[in-house]
Amino acid sequence: MTPTQALAARLIEAHRTRDLIGDAQAHRLKPANADGAYLVQQLVLAELGGCAGYKIGAGSPAAEPRCAPLPATKVLGAAAGIRRANYAHVGLELEIAFSFDEDIDQTFAERAEDALDAIDTMSVVVEIIDSRFEAWPEVDPLLQLADQQNNGALVIGDTRPYARDFDFAAPHVSFYCAEAEIYSGRARHPAGDPRRLVAWLVARTLETGHSITARTILTTGSYTPLYMATAPALVRGVIEGLGGIEFRIA
Repeated sequence: MTPTQALAARLIEAHRTRDLIGDAQAHRLKPANADGAYLVQQLVLAELGGCAGYKIGAGSPAAEPRCAPLPATKVLGAAAGIRRANYAHVGLELEIAFSFDEDIDQTFAERAEDALDAIDTMSVVVEIIDSRFEAWPEVDPLLQLADQQNNGALVIGDTRPYARDFDFAAPHVSFYCAEAEIYSGRARHPAGDPRRLVAWLVARTLETGHSITARTILTTGSYTPLYMATAPALVRGVIEGLGGIEFRIA
């Protein structure tokens, strides 16, 4: 078994049992580079039900994005809620996700920028942040990348038709967990306009000879600080002009 296969196998085990990976083992299995981490993602994804979406993020408008596929079993409707016991950690981030109304395939290879015109919907979502490593959040970035960029789940709220003139860079948002106010006010997206992350993912996907199927959910990074939920609670979020989300942590 190669180190790449060994890390993937250990991550799969941690997903299923929540037996977290210790520091010594993590150090031994760390990918050599981002390409190795992306390969681990795919090996883990194949055992977790296939791909229903992607998370994409960048720390600044100029930063190189990174991405991770979202397993189909981890993309949930708000009505279903989540169970705290299914996660080692429950971090909460309020985001906007997009989807296409057609497959983004090699017909877009010479015009990746046109893919943004194929966006059909936008949704209010909450990403559940989790990790398969004991030391999280003090985990090497390559290990975090291999671990689906710390994704635990994606909960989908209100969805509406895509509006090109929406203020994606700085919408007014409110976000609560039980009675705790996580954020309220105008929020700045760390990547600037998050649609640049969608364009980046399209270009990267097409360059590798793959495609993005219609209705794949693409979530684009948090407008709010990470909040760690430690007990059952009602989570509520609103992005003005788009919609809201409400679900329970049981």
